[in-house]
Amino acid sequence: MGLLVGLTFDIRSHKVPKGFPDDTWAEHDGRDTISTIVEAINSAGNKAIRIGSSRRLLSALSSLKCDIVFNIAEGISGRNRESEVPVLLDIAGIPYAGSDALTLSLSLDKIISKKIFMHHGIPTPAYFECVKGGRTVVPGGSGFPFIVKPRYEGSAKGIEPGSVVRDMPSLKKQVNKIIKRYGQPALVEEFIDGWEFTVGIIGNKDPVVLPVVQRHVEKETGLSSHIFGKACADKQGLAYRDLLDIGAPLEEKIKKLALEAFKGLECRDFARIDFRVDRKRQPHILEINPLPSLARDDYFSMVAELMGMTYERMINMMLGAALDRCGLR
Repeated sequence: MGLLVGLTFDIRSHKVPKGFPDDTWAEHDGRDTISTIVEAINSAGNKAIRIGSSRRLLSALSSLKCDIVFNIAEGISGRNRESEVPVLLDIAGIPYAGSDALTLSLSLDKIISKKIFMHHGIPTPAYFECVKGGRTVVPGGSGFPFIVKPRYEGSAKGIEPGSVVRDMPSLKKQVNKIIKRYGQPALVEEFIDGWEFTVGIIGNKDPVVLPVVQRHVEKETGLSSHIFGKACADKQGLAYRDLLDIGAPLEEKIKKLALEAFKGLECRDFARIDFRVDRKRQPHILEINPLPSLARDDYFSMVAELMGMTYERMINMMLGAALDRCGLR
């Protein structure tokens, strides 16, 4: 007899509340993604139970009957939003697949995660922070171009062609836009005008580093196709630069740094790590995402096909890592 596997998630809405940014729901999943994950869990002989958001989990917690929860819930707002489901499950003593509350909060806050990368000697672009009511001052030793992002958002939220700034007026304008639109500090980061890569990891004691995948980079802005695909940006008329011939040494270096970041932030079960490679072929980590997209058109599904396995098997590798860690196999 299989296990009862609860599934926590947030569904993407087509209605954006007045005064909210257009990409408010960019990190939430479509109903088709939830259905495919349910099918994948069931395909291994287990039974998936749809729970939903942290609010729905809270209301169902006292009567919830499941052996483990597969968590992909993003939450709504604040830098601790991704931690809501893990905190509730920890209180109830229910095991779950994925990273714990602390790791999810640390990884969502780009500045805190960058400090951890730097502590572990993992190259990451230089940065500074701009806050509401503060002056926008470029530190000595830093120089344009920069890219301006919200401090704690994911899925390319807040990033658009105008996010790459090359002069002081553009910097101030973009910083003010981020602070006003997202109600949080702006992260101003050295812009690595090169190539972009992403790599996934599954496991715990002996994590498996999956193949490195290169994203197309748009010629004019230097931004990746991921930005235009995730952040509701216009994709018409885009031209992309030639892909970088990565080679085995650079691929292994990216994988090594990804694993160091995974362990440094104490991720569990699965995560995806994004990199930029500069013109000197040096990789720089951008961020780590312990709640990566599991959509059929995204990284993990693509890599499953590349590795000659099904999407269903890839999802069950993630669940299996959690079952092993929790002693539930």
